Parts: sequence; structure tokens; C-alpha cells
Amino acid sequence: MRQGKVKWYNGKKCFGFIAPDTPNEDGNTDDVFVHSSSLKNADLRFLNEGDVVEFEEEVRNGKLSVTTIKMIQRDEESAKRFQERRAERRRAREERKSHEEKKHSGFAFWKK
Repeated sequence: MRQGKVKWYNGKKCFGFIAPDTPNEDGNTDDVFVHSSSLKNADLRFLNEGDVVEFEEEVRNGKLSVTTIKMIQRDEESAKRFQERRAERRRAREERKSHEEKKHSGFAFWKK
């Protein structure tokens, strides 16, 4: 298995790329595509930029793709930023919902 760092991963799009530390047996050092199905098989919910992972790959459609993946070290700073952004989006969503409820809960004077 090779090791590398997560270059980026988008949970909404369900894919990302890993930058390997060493070349594979063919001498290839290109970034490796990772799909959410590989994460699901490894019981991982998400990847953060900078996470160190161990992986096996194969060529699919002419490109390197991760087949199995294992978390070696979570990048805590990236994980913290991700959790903060997630909490901020949740607060904004709840605020919009609360504002909409207040807007529609007024007394309708034309109703009897």
C-alpha cells in the first residue's frame, strides 16, 4: 500500500484526489482519484485536506483510482475548520427558518 495526503475532497460531489508520497511500481506520481464508495468500504465518512492515508489503486478508465483506503492520521486543523464551517451553515439555516416562521406567523386581519 502507498501513503499520501488528501489534496482535496468534496463531500457533496463525492470525490477528491490524493497526492501520493512515493511513485507506484510504474513510476507514476500523478494524483490518485478517490470516490466516496472507497470511503464507504473503509467505514470513513469524509476526508479533509491534509489527512494522511494509506491506499491501494488500480487503473480505471485510463486513470489511477483508489480501491481501498485506510486513515493513518487526521489533519486536526482541517477537521476543526470543517466543523466550524458546518456549524456556521447550520446556524444560518436555522436563522433563515426562524425568520421565515416569524414572517408568516403574523395576524391576518382580513380573516374572520
